Amino acid sequence: MTPIRCCSLCKKRDEKNNLYRIVADNGSAILDEKQNIDCRGIYICKNEKCIKKFIKVIDKSKYNLKISLSYDSLKKVLELLLIRMGE
Repeated sequence: MTPIRCCSLCKKRDEKNNLYRIVADNGSAILDEKQNIDCRGIYICKNEKCIKKFIKVIDKSKYNLKISLSYDSLKKVLELLLIRMGE
């Protein structure tokens, strides 16, 4: 059975494989594509709508991260995900 995780923004519960995982490395956001980096992370849905909404929330500084992570680096990772989705 695949572990169930929750999107950090919309709170939708889904299998771990169906969500992106972003981890903190010395305060910088890194996309954990294989989902095996041993540290705390956040999950986000693999859909354009949720990612765009997350970027807007970050821009307004209205999101309280439970891990120490730079908002700028998180925004860059999310923008990279949007670019990948458009390809």
